[in-house]
Amino acid sequence: MESGRADEEAGLIARFRAGDRAAAETLFWRHADAVLAYATRLLGNRTDAEEVLSEVFLRAFEGCLSYRAEGAFRAWLFRIARNCCIDRLRQPRLLSLEEVDETVRAEEAAEAELRVAVQRALRRLPEEYQTVLLLCDVEEFTAREVAQILERTVPSVKGILYRARAALRDALSEEWGEEA
Repeated sequence: MESGRADEEAGLIARFRAGDRAAAETLFWRHADAVLAYATRLLGNRTDAEEVLSEVFLRAFEGCLSYRAEGAFRAWLFRIARNCCIDRLRQPRLLSLEEVDETVRAEEAAEAELRVAVQRALRRLPEEYQTVLLLCDVEEFTAREVAQILERTVPSVKGILYRARAALRDALSEEWGEEA
């Protein structure tokens, strides 16, 4: 993230801490769509993702008082989102297969088939691989930002990403009945 944007967000956080509700609204609207999209991909449905979005910002605004601004606010926010999604996934299954099928039928057949195959292949991967793939390849975070979110080193994230892409390629080959 540019240092200008980081400085602007640091200013918004300071204003929020001072009681400025407009600053909180600005932070929310600046990041809500990206957090919602990430949560939807991770959870597999928008309803759960919308609930997680609320929880993410509740935790973020409660945590803003102790936020040290050692890294990008967006990366810190996505770490909270990841943790909220993990918490949600540990809860009893809230979505039936029939509901997933209805969602899939709403999309074009070829696109839906591809999405289902990728989701099935992705879900067969370890959670760590899923997270790194979603953050790097879908949300387009840099390895440095992902390292911050996951509290790991940059080389560790790059290694996980390499292994995750290879594992996803193998899982997709199996899904489509092809040799890797």
